[in-house]
Amino acid sequence: MKVRFLGISLLLLALAGSCQKPQEKKPAEPVKEKLLPWEVANKYVVGFSQCTFEDPWRINMNKEMEDAAKDHREIRLVITNGENRNAKQIADVENLGVMQVQFLIISPREAAPLTPVVDKIYDAGIPVIVLDRKILSDKYTAFIGASNLEIGREAGKYLAEKLGNQGKIVEIEGILGATPTQERSQGFHEIIDRIPGLKVVYQQPGDYKRSPARWVMENALQAFSKIDAVYAHNDEMMIGAYLAAKAVAREKEMIFVGIDGQKEAVDMIRQGLLDATFVYPNGAKEALEAGLKIMKGQPVPKDIQLPAIRVTKDEALNYVGF
Repeated sequence: MKVRFLGISLLLLALAGSCQKPQEKKPAEPVKEKLLPWEVANKYVVGFSQCTFEDPWRINMNKEMEDAAKDHREIRLVITNGENRNAKQIADVENLGVMQVQFLIISPREAAPLTPVVDKIYDAGIPVIVLDRKILSDKYTAFIGASNLEIGREAGKYLAEKLGNQGKIVEIEGILGATPTQERSQGFHEIIDRIPGLKVVYQQPGDYKRSPARWVMENALQAFSKIDAVYAHNDEMMIGAYLAAKAVAREKEMIFVGIDGQKEAVDMIRQGLLDATFVYPNGAKEALEAGLKIMKGQPVPKDIQLPAIRVTKDEALNYVGF
């Protein structure tokens, strides 16, 4: 009896449900597309993979690129910080590729580790502008930078003249795997090695940083009782070498030459503390302008060379630096 009663109850419930007026379905609301942080309507999204924010030259490069982007309202600029680590910069470039930037600008920390990921971006159809430091393939749309070979040669000529073709030189290199380091050294040795009276007696990397360069110079000062000149691959390292020499009262016995045109170095040149720097343009503005031309289908040279300027005490009067 209980089973029969339960069956009748279920039948009644089903009949009652079938008599109810079917509910009208509300029209689906249109899905609102949410723009991601890098997606901006009617703008070219530009990704700039910077290798580091550590030194003044690169901080100034970032600022000049941001200022140039403000002059072009059609640009939305995204700058990433590689933190002076190859792995971090590789990840940055991969992320910019996922973001599908309209074009990529990269200043690679080192050539070999960054080449595969840049090749990948280029093969995906994204234009690539390599800025300041080169990669080991030709898979890029344009390279922009000054001739590091020529800067190295000019530094060698300057030191040879100042030293009268006689002297012991300390060379403080940048990051060994970076193309500017290799070319600044190569150009320098093309001049110095042909002059019998000139000799590089100590050559070590300072990674383009002031403190490591100071340690390199401290070791050189302990190893050699006489040093006639210091050739540093950038101004930060030149200043580090100067401070090391000054700490042991030997700074006046030698000539100091650097590269970049950093304001602090230029001020020290004006004061007669340092001797010369070679202004290395960062190419930030030129990179953005080249990228816009590429997006508009206009021709851009594969290799864009920027001029470098020598700054000595007399010439420093007319140069501000950064």
